[in-house]
Amino acid sequence: MDGRGVSDFSQSARQHALYPSNLCLVSQAEVEILRAELARGIVPADLESKLSRLAKGGLRENFIEQNCRTIIALLSAAREGEYKGGDWADYERLLRVLAYVRKDDDAIPDYRPNGFDDDQQELRAAMLVLSPLLQRFKEWRLRHQVPELWLANRGVCIVE
Repeated sequence: MDGRGVSDFSQSARQHALYPSNLCLVSQAEVEILRAELARGIVPADLESKLSRLAKGGLRENFIEQNCRTIIALLSAAREGEYKGGDWADYERLLRVLAYVRKDDDAIPDYRPNGFDDDQQELRAAMLVLSPLLQRFKEWRLRHQVPELWLANRGVCIVE
C-alpha cells in the first residue's frame, strides 16, 4: 500500500486500464455461440485443438493454454451452481477473453510471428483485473474438486 492507502493491485489495474483492449474484435454472436457450447459441457473442437497446440509450445503458449483451461473450469463450475464466487460481469469478461483467444484472425493473426502476443495481453489484462476472483476459484477448486477427482481416479466412492 502506498501512503494514500491505495494498494499496488489497484494501481496496476488502473495503469493496465490505460492500454487498449482488442476484445471489441469479438462479436456478441461469437460470445453467444461459445456460451451455448460451454453450457452443454463442450469445449468447441477448434478451441480444444488450439489449446492442445498451445500446450506443446513455449512459456507464453503454456501460459495462454493453462489460464484458458482455468477460465473454462471456473465458468463450468459457476454455470453448474457449484461455485458462487463471482458475478455476471466477471463471467462475461472471462467468456469474451476465451472467445478472443479462440479467434485465429484477431488483432495479430495467430499464424504470424508473435501472433499470440495479443492473446496473452488480453489474458493478462483479465487476470489482473479479476485476480481476486481467480485466486478464490483456485482455492475453492483445491478444496472441493481436486480431492474428488483424485479419489474418483483411484476408484474410491465418495459418500456424503
